[in-house]
Amino acid sequence: MTDQEKTFEPMSIQDISNGLSANDVQFSDIAAAKGCSVSHVYNVATGNSTSKHIATAICLSLGKSLSSVFGDKYTTSKKRGPKNRETRRQQIVEAIKQGKPVPRPRMDHM
Repeated sequence: MTDQEKTFEPMSIQDISNGLSANDVQFSDIAAAKGCSVSHVYNVATGNSTSKHIATAICLSLGKSLSSVFGDKYTTSKKRGPKNRETRRQQIVEAIKQGKPVPRPRMDHM
């Protein structure tokens, strides 16, 4: 198995907490650095919430890679929203050019 094919088990919250303590880092320090709540950092650490930039901050604080701390959770990209906005953009452009209100989006296109 190559390094690229390896999958990592995520660290437990206890392991993350112990690692942060060993580096004299608290969740509140990460929260202050990222401008978010301590509970958000904790929820990302436990896996109850997803935030790649908070997860990255946790990893930097531990001196470990994203995959070694969170497993494969952040290795795939998941884009939200429509893949192609061209149809919606055209609706908006036409409405504005005609001086009409922009129509509400249809949920089946999203």
